[in-house]
Amino acid sequence: MTKNIQEKILAELKNPGFPDLEFLYSDDVIEIAPKVLDMLLEEERQDFENTLKTKDTDITFDTFQDISHLDYFYSLLSHFQSINNDENIRKLIEDFQPKLIDFWNEVSYSSRYYDMKKICRDTQDLNPEQKKIIDDSIKAFEVRWINLSEDKQTELKALNKKLSKTSQDIGNNVIDSENEFFYHLETDEYIKDFPTDVLEASKALAKKHDKTGYYFDSSFAFYGAIAKYCTSSDIRKHFYTARSQFASSGKYDNRKLILELLNLRNKKAELLWYTSWAELSLVFKMADTPEEVIQLTESVAERAKGKAKIEIDEIKEYFNLDHLELWDMSYYARILKEEKYNFDEKKLKKYFEFEKVRDWLFEIAKRLYGVEMRKQDIKWPFADMSIYKVYRDWEFISYFMSDYFFRPLKRSGAWMNNLRSKYISDKENSIPLVVNVCSFQKAETGPTLLTLWDVRTMFHEFGHALHGMLADSKYSELGIEGVEWDFIELPSQLMENWSKHEDGLALFAKHVDTGEPIPAEYLKALKDLDQFWTGWFYLRQNEFALLDMNLHSTQVPETVEELDKKVLDMVNSVSMFPRGEEYKMYTAFTHIFNGWYSAGYYSYMWAEIIEADVWSVFEENGIFDRSTAEKYLNTILSQGSKKDAKKLFQDFAGREVSLEPFFKRQGF
Repeated sequence: MTKNIQEKILAELKNPGFPDLEFLYSDDVIEIAPKVLDMLLEEERQDFENTLKTKDTDITFDTFQDISHLDYFYSLLSHFQSINNDENIRKLIEDFQPKLIDFWNEVSYSSRYYDMKKICRDTQDLNPEQKKIIDDSIKAFEVRWINLSEDKQTELKALNKKLSKTSQDIGNNVIDSENEFFYHLETDEYIKDFPTDVLEASKALAKKHDKTGYYFDSSFAFYGAIAKYCTSSDIRKHFYTARSQFASSGKYDNRKLILELLNLRNKKAELLWYTSWAELSLVFKMADTPEEVIQLTESVAERAKGKAKIEIDEIKEYFNLDHLELWDMSYYARILKEEKYNFDEKKLKKYFEFEKVRDWLFEIAKRLYGVEMRKQDIKWPFADMSIYKVYRDWEFISYFMSDYFFRPLKRSGAWMNNLRSKYISDKENSIPLVVNVCSFQKAETGPTLLTLWDVRTMFHEFGHALHGMLADSKYSELGIEGVEWDFIELPSQLMENWSKHEDGLALFAKHVDTGEPIPAEYLKALKDLDQFWTGWFYLRQNEFALLDMNLHSTQVPETVEELDKKVLDMVNSVSMFPRGEEYKMYTAFTHIFNGWYSAGYYSYMWAEIIEADVWSVFEENGIFDRSTAEKYLNTILSQGSKKDAKKLFQDFAGREVSLEPFFKRQGF
């Protein structure tokens, strides 16, 4: 039985089509996955050792090209953990990850492998894509100082394992801490203004927990509804405080782990002759130095602060408030939009029926880039998930999976994963396997309605997906994984614009009951609100970016208490709402402690500066102008990492990036 399962796993990994995930994520597979991973790891280690024996005269570019079934299987399992983080898959990943890092360390510090890459570069007639791959690999070897002494390399390898384990522990603590949160209300006294679908979901959750009334977990849909519609400031404060303290105390306290992680990162940077983790992190980004990032971030923050003060004063004046608390901001801003700007988010939701928004998102991609999404009847281990074959100009280019709704054990937030990259050779091919994950609140009965934020999130993540699916190099190394991290958000943030512009909204914003298009007064209100709260929003984003960069470019505190104080001082130096000692949001800041954004959170803002510049060209020519879309596709979207990001932008715009479209858009 076990042998049959193992053989079927191996067959699935070699299958160039869509994998049988219902099988691969089954209990039987998870049980024997450690054995299969060990076997694949040993095979890959043997292949690597044989590669190192290649004679210098026999080295070609193809010497380094092969599909890794180990990486693919591990990628599938890691994704499963992110969407269903139970104890079985968590233990599997935790047990195998150190072995995998040992092997990665072996490859990363193989002087023979490094020499072979240089021989290939110097002796082979490489085309531009092949040369970019070899040059990037050589640069990576040199950044990690391949010629370090053996004892330093041993120390670095140990650090890499500790870094991975510590980061994983931080992420697990956040999920466990969030899953412990609940709030119970017996009556609807304070939540009568809630959107109906959110109330129904809360009622249904109460029944699942054998409670009467209304029950709330840590999902962002519930948190957003409380912040905007709950009439009790005390309850709003409770939710805000809880969200600011996840994984900051008790058995899931991340503070010591974060201290450990910061020290490990700095130690690694020092061993590689960098002054800080931030300096090391920026080697493969568009920005050159931490100081450059901090200077840009502070300059934007200064402009944002001026506008944020006007926005806060408007709320105080309109509601005749002497004092305004941070947890009350969304509540009053919502009422202000309804009364002063004739904008009602509950009514607006009626025009954002989930399936209609999704289908028109796909249609917009088709109009712009010739992309066609064909839904497949394929079994999947979870309900409410869809699988598509993706075509462009009648050519099958990718698979796409959507996983849009909140579930317990699922990592919070929204993201895109590239579970299998494109690779084409004479021996073996692979088709990209791209997934979008979100945490929308699904309606208990009837159609699911989305908030405006949900709609923009869906468009955002699909922008990432398009970037992954449309990369046209046959080499996986030149897909989006190699794109500079402060450029990677450009396609996603650009895609959001079609969910904001009136010409885009006119396509998909139809009333769920009547099918009537979104009224002109709603479109006017949305346009009038283009710059509503942009000062506050970017001040908050820059608060995160500066916190991230400062934690990774300055001396690490010695104690948890000093870390708390450093974070609080940093946040309060930027924020217009001084926080107290209870504020510890950083302990659940998984973007920088359990993700890819360490010393890189500024990327969101920098990419939006670039995106505003690109979007200005679309606006000038028409947002569905095919020639503009074709130029963007050919110069940026399909290019992956075939060129450096600065060159990609120059190919599209014919010049350097301008800050003015961004400042103009935000009203700074």
